[in-house]
Amino acid sequence: MHREISYIDSMFRRESHAGLYAFTALIGVLLGLAVWPEIGSWVGAWWSIRWPRLPSGVTVLGRHFDWALLAAVLGGARILYGALESLLAGRFGADLALAIAVLAAILINQPLVAAEVVFIGLVGECLEAVTFQRTQSALQRLAEICPTMCLVLRDGREERVRVEDVRVGERVLVRPGKRVPVDGVVVEGRSAVDQSTLTGESVPVDKGPGDEVYAGTLNQHGALVVEVRRAAEHTVLARVLELTAQALREKAPLERTADRLARYFLPVVLSLAAVTFVAAWWWYGGGKVGAYEAVYPALSVLVVACPCALILATPAAIVAALGRLAGTGVLVKGGAALERLAQVQAIAFDKTGTLTQGRLQLQRIVPLAEGVSEEEVLRWAAAAELRSEHPLAQAIVGAARQRQLQIPDVEDFQAHPGAGVSARVAGRSVVLGSWRFITEQGIAVPAELAAALAQLDAAGETALVCVVDGEVLGALGTSDTMRAEAPSVVRELRELGLEPILLLTGDRQAAAQRIAEQVGITEVAAELLPAQKAERLERLQQQGRKVAMVGDGINDAPALARADVGIALGSIGADVAAEVGDIVLMGDPLKPLPLLVRLARQTAHIIRQNIIWFAFGVNAVGIVLTAWLMPAWSETARHRSPLWAAIYHQIGSVAVLLNAMRLLWFERPSQWHWWRWVQDRAEALDHWLEWVSWHEAMHWAEHHKRGLTVAAAVLATLFYLATCIVIIGPDEIGLVNRCGRVLEEPLPPGLHCRWPWPWERIWRVKPDRVQTVQVGFRTAASGLAPMTWSSPHGDGPGSDREEALMITGDRVLVELQAVVQYRIADARRFYFRVADPEALLRAEAESALREVVAQSDFLRLLLTAREELQRLAFARLAQRVDRLGIGVVVDAVAVQDLHPPPEIVDAYYDVTRALLERNRRIVEAHREAEASISAAKVEASKLVAQAEADRHSTIQRARAEAQAIVELENSIRLVGVRDMTWPTWPVGDSAHPLGLAANLYWANLNNHHDPALNWSLTRLRRMLELAGQALAGKPRLIRDPQLKGRLHVLPDVFRPRIVLPGEAFPPRRPLQEEK
Repeated sequence: MHREISYIDSMFRRESHAGLYAFTALIGVLLGLAVWPEIGSWVGAWWSIRWPRLPSGVTVLGRHFDWALLAAVLGGARILYGALESLLAGRFGADLALAIAVLAAILINQPLVAAEVVFIGLVGECLEAVTFQRTQSALQRLAEICPTMCLVLRDGREERVRVEDVRVGERVLVRPGKRVPVDGVVVEGRSAVDQSTLTGESVPVDKGPGDEVYAGTLNQHGALVVEVRRAAEHTVLARVLELTAQALREKAPLERTADRLARYFLPVVLSLAAVTFVAAWWWYGGGKVGAYEAVYPALSVLVVACPCALILATPAAIVAALGRLAGTGVLVKGGAALERLAQVQAIAFDKTGTLTQGRLQLQRIVPLAEGVSEEEVLRWAAAAELRSEHPLAQAIVGAARQRQLQIPDVEDFQAHPGAGVSARVAGRSVVLGSWRFITEQGIAVPAELAAALAQLDAAGETALVCVVDGEVLGALGTSDTMRAEAPSVVRELRELGLEPILLLTGDRQAAAQRIAEQVGITEVAAELLPAQKAERLERLQQQGRKVAMVGDGINDAPALARADVGIALGSIGADVAAEVGDIVLMGDPLKPLPLLVRLARQTAHIIRQNIIWFAFGVNAVGIVLTAWLMPAWSETARHRSPLWAAIYHQIGSVAVLLNAMRLLWFERPSQWHWWRWVQDRAEALDHWLEWVSWHEAMHWAEHHKRGLTVAAAVLATLFYLATCIVIIGPDEIGLVNRCGRVLEEPLPPGLHCRWPWPWERIWRVKPDRVQTVQVGFRTAASGLAPMTWSSPHGDGPGSDREEALMITGDRVLVELQAVVQYRIADARRFYFRVADPEALLRAEAESALREVVAQSDFLRLLLTAREELQRLAFARLAQRVDRLGIGVVVDAVAVQDLHPPPEIVDAYYDVTRALLERNRRIVEAHREAEASISAAKVEASKLVAQAEADRHSTIQRARAEAQAIVELENSIRLVGVRDMTWPTWPVGDSAHPLGLAANLYWANLNNHHDPALNWSLTRLRRMLELAGQALAGKPRLIRDPQLKGRLHVLPDVFRPRIVLPGEAFPPRRPLQEEK
C-alpha cells in the first residue's frame, strides 16, 4: 500500500511545466490557423481536397486582428518579459535576441514571420524542459517504503499511531512482511531483514535481540519488537533523503550554451544592424526617404540573425542522442547529463548489484569431518534448507540440484529466523546456520572450523556450518557473482581515458577486493556509509575532476546526486537510485556504458558544430545575402528582403536539425531488428497495464481529494465560461436568442465573446448555402443521380411510398421522387416563425407536384414531359412559398425518379421482352434468306465454271487425238510396217496416249493383215498395255539394250515413245527402263 511522509515528501516537489506546454500549444494553434489557407490551397491543388474555410482572425471592440499577429503579440510579450528580466539582472540572454526579432518582424508588417520566430523559440524551450520533467518522480515514491502508521505496545496493548507521534524509548511491533517504521534495537524475536534498499547488501541480515534495525527495511520472516531510538525525520532513511535533496539543490543547473554565447552574439547583431542602417541611409541619399529605405536591410539583419538556430543547437542534438539510445536500454533524463558526461574524467562503481549480479551462488565447500566428501556435505545442507525460502537456502539447494545430487526427504523442519535452520532428515538431526547459532545449540566446535570460517571470510564469502547428529561435517561459502560484462566494460572505459576508476561499497573489504581484482579495478574503498561515498566523490571534485558514479541502491543515492553525472542501474527495488541518477541503465546494465560515453562526446561535438557553423556561419552568410546584396539589386528585392531573410533563417534551423539527426545512426548496427522492437513495445504495454490498477487510482484519489475537487471545480468553471466564446465562420452569420428574445442584428463572421448558456443561445446560419428537401424518399445525401426507365425501383434508400405515390390525368398510378433546392433568405423567419420549416416546405412541394402530375398523362410524363413537370412544379412551389413567408427562396425542383409502382412494373418488362424477341426473330429470318440466296449464286457460278472447263478439256483432247493419229500414220508409213496387229485400248481411256481415234484406226488396219501374226501381236499388245499403265503421265524413254542400230524417237505426242527397228517381231525378253 502506498504511504506518504510529510517531512520527506516536501523535499522533492518539482516545478510543473504544464503552463509552458499549454502556451506553446496555443501559439502553435494560432500559427496553424494563420497558415491554414495556404496549406488548404496547396493540398487541394495536389489531392483535390476541399478544406473548410476558417476565420482569418478575431474581432475585438470592432477591430480585426490576424491569427499570426495574435500569436506574435502573445508569444512576444512573454519573451519580452523574460528579456527585460534578464537585462534587469545584468545579463544578456537569447530571449533578448528573440524579442528584437519579433519586434522587427511586426514593425515591417510581417506578423507571420514574428509568430514563426516565437513558436520556434518556444519549441526549443519545451525540448529542454521535457528532459527534466521526470527527475524527481520516484523520489516521491521513496517515502512509500516507510509506513505512516505503526503498532506501538502500550500497557500490553497494541495501539495504531502515526509515526510522527512515536516517542523515543517506546516499543514497536513489526510483523513479518512489513517494513520497519523507525530506527531502533531489537528486544524480542528473530528474523532476517532485507536492508538492500538502504545498505546495498545482497543478503538479508539476520537480526536478533540487541541488533539494530533501520526504518524502511523489510522484515521477512519472524515478528520483531523494536525499541525506538530515532523516528520520523531523524531516521537514517530520512537523512539519506535529506542528503540527496541537498545535493540536488546544490547542483547548479548547467548554464545553457546559447545563453552563454548570446552575450557576444547580441551585441554583434545589433552593431551589424546599426551599421547596415547607416550605410543604407547614406547609400539611398539620406533624408526621410533614405531612412525609410534603410529600414528594410537593417531589419533583414535582425530577422536573419534570429538566434533560433542557436537555441535549437543544444536541444536538437540532445533529442537525437536520446533517440539513438532509445533501443539500447539507456534512459537519459536530462540533456545536461549528456553534456556533463562528455566532460567526465573519472568514474566510480558500487559493488553489489552493479559490478555483481546481486544473486548468491555457492562458491566452495570445506569438509571438516574425516571421510566426508563435498557432495555429502552439500547433500545434507540442501536437505535441511529444502523447505526454506531464504536466499542462502535457494543458493544451496540450487547448487545441489545442479550437481544432480539425491536430496533426501525432510521429516521435520524448523526455521530459526536470523540464525539458521534445523531439520530431521532420514532419521538424523541436521543443523545448518551461522557460527553463533551452532555455538548456541551447544555443539562442540572443532579447531579446524575456526580456520575454515576465517578463510571464507577472507575471501568475502558468507559461511554456513553443517552439523549432522552433533558432528560438524563442514562449512559452505556463498557470495555474490560478478557480471560477465564487467571486465570488458572497465577495460573499454579505461581506453576512453577515464582515470581513475574506483570501487566504492559498503560491503566488507575482502569481498570488495575480490570483485575489484576480477574486473580490473585497482582503487577500492570498502565498508563505506552512504554519506562517506558522497564525500569520496566530493574530494575528487575538489581536485578539479568531473566524476561519474554508477550505482543501484538507496545507499548510492547521495553519491549519485553528488556526482557530476549519476548513472543508476534500473532494477526492481532501486527506483530511488534510478531517479536520483541522471542516466538509468536498463536491460544489460553495464554493457551500453562505453557506447553512452562515446555518444555523449559525439553529442558535444555536434553541439559545437551547430553553434559555430550553423548558428554563426550560416547567419553570417545570410546577412551578406539578404541584408547587403539583395537590397542593392532592386527596389522590389529590397522590400522583400525581410521575407527572404526569414526563409533563409529557416534554412539555418533545418540545417541544425539535419546535422543533429546524424546522431540517430551513431554506431548503429546495420540491421534493424524489428521483432525486438515489437517485443519491447509489448513489454512496455504489459508493464503499464500492471502499473495501472483500480486500487492505486482509488488510493491516489483518496489522498488528493482536495486537489481533485478544486481541479474539477476549475475545469467545470472553465468549461462553462468557454460557452462565452463563439466562433462564426466566414460564410456564416449568428442569430442571438437572449432570454427568449431574438436580437435584430446578427453576429458577423469572426470570434465573439457573448453571455454564457443559458442566457444566450446562438444559431449559426449559412445564408448562401443551398439546402435540399426530399419528396418521396429520405436519405442523408443532398442529391441523387437521376434515374431512368431501366433503373431498379421500389427499394431505394428511405423510400416513402405514401408520399411518392401519385395519379396522372389518365388515371395511372406512378411513383415520383424529387429534390427541392432552397436557400435561407430570412434566417429569423426560418428559425423562429415556423416550428418545422423543412416539413412545411416538403408538404407544399408534394402538393405542387401532385397538381402538375394530375394534369398530364402517364406516357407523356414518362417519356417527354419531365422538364415541363419540373418547370411547372417549381413555379407553383415558388408562389406558395412566397405567400407563406417562411424565409426561404426556392432555387429548383429536380425530379429524381418517375416510374410505375413496383406491382405493375413486371408487366411492362414482359411486354418489352416480347417486342425485343419479335424483332430478334425478324432479323434472324432476313439474315437466313440472304445467306441462302448468296449460297445458291455461288453454287451456280461453280457449275458454269466447271462446264466451261469440261468443254475446253474435251476440245483440247480431241485435237490432240487427231494430231496423234496423223503423226502415227506418218510414222507407220516411214518405217514400212504393214503386217502387224496393234493393241487396242479402251475407248476414251485418257491414261493411254493414243485414244479413241487411234483405236479405230488400228482396228480397221488389223482387219486386212494376216491372222498368223495375231499371237505375236497379242503378246506385244499386252506388254505395251501394262507398260502404258505403269508409265502413264511420266516422261520415260523405253528401249531394248539388245537392239542394235539407229533408234527413231517419235514426237512427244506419242507415249511410251517406242520406235521399232526393221525386225518384224518384238523381242521375247523383258524391256528395261532408262531415263
